[in-house]
Amino acid sequence: MATSPLALDHIVIPKVRGNKILDVGCGYGKWGFLSKKYFWTSRNGNAREQPFVVGIDVHLPNITCLTTHRIYDHLICGDAAHLPFEDRSFDTVLALEVIEHLEEAKGYQALRELERIATKCIILSTPNKKCLRDGSDDFLGHNSHEAHLSWWKMRTFNSLGYRCYGIGVKWEPRKFWSIAEFTFLSYRFPLISETLLCVKTLE
Repeated sequence: MATSPLALDHIVIPKVRGNKILDVGCGYGKWGFLSKKYFWTSRNGNAREQPFVVGIDVHLPNITCLTTHRIYDHLICGDAAHLPFEDRSFDTVLALEVIEHLEEAKGYQALRELERIATKCIILSTPNKKCLRDGSDDFLGHNSHEAHLSWWKMRTFNSLGYRCYGIGVKWEPRKFWSIAEFTFLSYRFPLISETLLCVKTLE
């Protein structure tokens, strides 16, 4: 199991650049909400401006549910490997806990798509260990897209021009290592981390 997404909250939004944001694999809308609520903490944000945030998710029940919450400026049901947007449509593209849900070939295709539509940066995260699994049930029913189909390593992202950071520590016992989530240990040495946070700056 990957590190709790809460561990990413204070790290991701300050790395966002620009005010047009795409949330790929938007799920229940967590990152859309945080992008709006804490935009002032982002690289170019301020307290007087709201970003334009679009969410896309392959699981239609997620999109249907999110339409009632009005978090996003626009919502689309679509595939990360075939994003229905023109080139350079967004400043920042988020793909948090997404790529491990794709088979490897499709994951590389998705990475190309992220780079095609982003102008300033791409921010993604993925487990830093092999944790393949089937789909799972949630309050909206069974979601086969929740299956983990691939395992991505730091050297792959480095070779593609990403800078990697670490969240959490992947070794047992968890109770001991949970302290490290609140230090710079795994952040500075991502090889030991439970979750990789990978950032590619395009400008």
